[in-house]
Amino acid sequence: MSKSDRVPRRRLGEAERRTALLEAARHAFDAAEYSQVSVAAIARAAGASEALAHRYFGSKAGLYAAMVEHALGQLLERHREADAALGSAADGWARARAGLHVYLSFVAEGPNGWAVLMRSPGSVPAAALAVRDEGRRAYRRLVADMFALPESDPGVVIALDGYLGLVESACLAWLEDGGRDVMRPVVVDVAVAALTGALHTVSPALPGPGPA
Repeated sequence: MSKSDRVPRRRLGEAERRTALLEAARHAFDAAEYSQVSVAAIARAAGASEALAHRYFGSKAGLYAAMVEHALGQLLERHREADAALGSAADGWARARAGLHVYLSFVAEGPNGWAVLMRSPGSVPAAALAVRDEGRRAYRRLVADMFALPESDPGVVIALDGYLGLVESACLAWLEDGGRDVMRPVVVDVAVAALTGALHTVSPALPGPGPA
């Protein structure tokens, strides 16, 4: 191929280049284990240099942690959009169901990368696990807000952490079953049932969920 035949590389600003690297990293880490992915390969996929990737993120571990944080930010933004689409009249149960569908779609987009964070935490950098744990806390705050529950109450924290643990386990089982669309309503129903029991333990007067 001559120089004249080559497609010119589009110049990107720093924010766009960082995003391109993070998206390339997400695809790479979903396709292979952490130890098998190189920063050089991610940089090539993003149309950037390895040196630039190291300048932005410091190391492979730093890039991985930033990728997890970026993905969690996207998840939370989708959750907020789904929540807003329901309108102010929606109760906590409708909001919880919508959030679960968002979460399942997010998991299905990158099943291997998501599963590694949940099932094999020892295979990824500690910094990424810290980001994952902060994401769990952010999600707990969202659910507490849905039902106007005080997150300062230790009972509420235990109830919601238990619920989120069940959601993660149910999603892993769903992925192992092939992530079939027909099973999504089952995962949502099981999760809502678990949330109902958990919240009624700490807030008995809370109205139960209506029909799905």
